[in-house]
Amino acid sequence: MSEPIIILDTETANLQGAPHLLELGALRVLDGEVTDQFESLVCPEVEIDPLATQIHGIREDDVRDAPATAAVLSDFTAWAGKATLAAHNAPFDARVLAYEYARWRLTPPPGAFVDSLVLARRALPDAPDHKLDTLVELLGLEDGPRHRALADAVYCWKVIEACVEADDDPAPADGDLSELLPTSHGGRSPLTIESKKPAPPRMSPRLRPLERALERQEEVTLLYGDGTDHPARITLLPRFLYRRQKRDYLEAQSRWAGGLRTYRLDRVRRILPQTTTSP
Repeated sequence: MSEPIIILDTETANLQGAPHLLELGALRVLDGEVTDQFESLVCPEVEIDPLATQIHGIREDDVRDAPATAAVLSDFTAWAGKATLAAHNAPFDARVLAYEYARWRLTPPPGAFVDSLVLARRALPDAPDHKLDTLVELLGLEDGPRHRALADAVYCWKVIEACVEADDDPAPADGDLSELLPTSHGGRSPLTIESKKPAPPRMSPRLRPLERALERQEEVTLLYGDGTDHPARITLLPRFLYRRQKRDYLEAQSRWAGGLRTYRLDRVRRILPQTTTSP
């Protein structure tokens, strides 16, 4: 009996730093047929990078009334269940989702990924390159929107179909693409959303109050700076602590700047004791 597969794509609000989800689109495929779809914009906690808008066309006005990230993730988890997942350049989408599930302390869908990029490199070795746009043109797929989550999920599915047909290996029995998992990642451990979650930061004892404030959802006041000038005194509500590319970071809401900002932990000069007002 065949199992469903979820083909997904993400768009992000930013191009640099820890990713912030802006749009999630997905198809559920069973026995070679699309049986359902999932599509949602997300109202991010950061401003949309104009360079990202140049890619996907999504602007602040488009997401002003969109649901919060946590709501979209919860809905997607329930919708996807335990099905196998698929994406083009799957580590990218897995990482985007992993950061968001970690940021919101939610459990992601457990399914492992089939990567259509890996399949295309094997099945279509003569392609000029294996970017999704290139494969769409090479395979003569119908023209439509590009770089929107649901549209790219559809293209990913069509690329997978073409790769299964072109591959010298036998096609999966009964359309069960989960059989492609062992060949999608070269024998390495399966790629999952959970496997791409960011590492926790390396916290020195003097920074432990940040962890406590995060757990208790309490504000902290920092002296913050790079050491070349007098440090700034800032009051923050910690939201997320993580390690990325050998640096440790804090995401927090700033009382004065507004919105979500990212701070390097090596620039935290001091955490000031919180003062309380007597009743």
